[in-house]
Order: sequence, then C-alpha cells, then structure tokens
Amino acid sequence: MRKIGVALTALLVLTGCGQNAGEGGLKDAMAAVSGEGPAAAYFEYGEPAWWRDLGVKPGAEQARRWLPASVSGLGSLATAAAALPEATGMTPTAGTRAISIGVPPQQAFRFDGDVDADAVRKKLAALGAKPREMGGHDGLSFSPGDEIDLSRAIVPGVTNQLNQVVVTDSLIATASAPDPLTAVLGGDATLADKPAHAAMATCLGDVAAATIMTPPSGTVTLYGVGLRRPANLNDRPVNVICVLPAAPATADVERALTTRLTPAGTYGKHAPEIAHDRVTSDDHTVLRAVLTLNDTTNAMFANQMLVRGDLQTLITS
Repeated sequence: MRKIGVALTALLVLTGCGQNAGEGGLKDAMAAVSGEGPAAAYFEYGEPAWWRDLGVKPGAEQARRWLPASVSGLGSLATAAAALPEATGMTPTAGTRAISIGVPPQQAFRFDGDVDADAVRKKLAALGAKPREMGGHDGLSFSPGDEIDLSRAIVPGVTNQLNQVVVTDSLIATASAPDPLTAVLGGDATLADKPAHAAMATCLGDVAAATIMTPPSGTVTLYGVGLRRPANLNDRPVNVICVLPAAPATADVERALTTRLTPAGTYGKHAPEIAHDRVTSDDHTVLRAVLTLNDTTNAMFANQMLVRGDLQTLITS
C-alpha cells in the first residue's frame, strides 16, 4: 500500500495535481507586474491565504515546518511582518498573495487582498509620509525620489523599503524608489509575457511559494524554485527546481543536475525521492527536478539551496 501511495504522489507531482501547470496563482501574479525592470532579475511569490487556511501560524506546533513558506513573497520584509501592522497598518500575512521583485536598491513589494486603506494612510502620515502622485497613482512617500534615510527605522529592519507607498482597498505596493514601485503595479508588457519566465512558471506548476531569478552567469538563463501546495499539514513537502540553461550549455547543465542532485548523494538525506524530467514551453526547454522531502527537512529546502548559492554551485562547478 505504501508503494502505491508513493507512486501516486509522484504522478500527481509531475502532472501538477491535475491542474494546468503555472496557471492561476503563480502565472497570474507574474501577469500583475511589469516584465521590463526589476521583476526580470528577481521575482518572489507567496500565498498567505493558502497557508492561513491550512492553519499555518506561529505557535501551531504541527504547522511549524511550514512557517517559512507562509512568508514567501514578503522578501526582506518577512522578518518585520509581525511588527508592521501596529506601526503601519499593513498586515501582509493577512492578504491573498504577496509579491517581491528586484534586488537592492531596486526592490518593490506588493500585497493583494482586503486592505483598510484609511488606517494605513493615517499611520504612514503620522510617521511623516506625505501625499504624492507616483506613476499615475496617488500615494504617500517619505521622500520624493530614491533618497535613503538610514536613521528612519519604522520597525527594526525596515527603512527605505517603505519610502514610496500606494495603497487601495485591494492592494498595498511599496518600494524605495518610484521606478520599482511603478513596475510592481504592472505594465503593458508583464513578466508573464516574457517567454522564458512563462516557461519557468509552467515548469514550477501549482506552487504556493516560488522564487525566480536571473543569475549573473551565462551558463544558466533562469533559476526557479517552488513549493507545491500540500493538501494538509501532514503531507511531505514537495519542492520543485527548474533550470533554464543557455542553449550552448544545455547538455552540461543537464548532466550536472541529473548526476549530482540524486537520492544516492548528499541530497538523499533531505529528499529520499528525486525525479528529473524536461518541460518544453514556447521553444524553451526547462530542466526540472522534483524533490519529495523527508519528515524533518525544512519545507523551503530548494529555496535555501538557491539563496545560499548551493544550486548554482552544483550546476556550474
């Protein structure tokens, strides 16, 4: 019975649980931001609503391993999430989705869901923010451009990330400068319109947490990692790693990925089941590894590999 269950789990993982891969959450989020600008370099996505519905919250013992996933999409604001509501009226973890784009200093953040816009405006105004139009949107800012006041700590760890803010009844967008703020609010050409990024979303499939980034190396065009949606808190986490190689390096990158990222090697103690395949979308072929983690490994294991540089080292060394 155990063998049948494992086989069925693997089949559901590779087919995206019967849903159209990349459609809905992740690809819709990519369609909400501009593809011209900081999102092309770094895009982080999360679904706070999904994790809330599963009962993932601080203090819930059974949900502890999933807590890192519940703040995906908050970027560098994740560590300040608990302090933001009282200080600013913003509650990113109460939204439906969270998006971070870009790398410092071109970062921006977006939180979609029901928002008490008046409360946010009042708290920001009390902190010194002034009304200002930014990219055709009415907002508030602490300075008109991209000036950084390191003496202003709204909450510990948050300074210029909230320099420019647009708030409505359905979203909050914030950034250190006007250009990334405009980018996170959308554009004529979105990130979902970029064929390489669309292929990456198709490869990642039905995920409730994901990061897509462009590396400096010419060997790989894009990296993507994601966490598939668990049906309940007792599920074993399923991580997805997607790598879009530069065409001349495809064979070498695939060889490195499939021979080094295996259960028989170092990674087996974290993921006893690892499956490799290819995903083709709009003339782009993305290499995919699906890792079913053990009962103790961090649910965001693939994300940790990307952030620490372990994934890049595995492929390019």
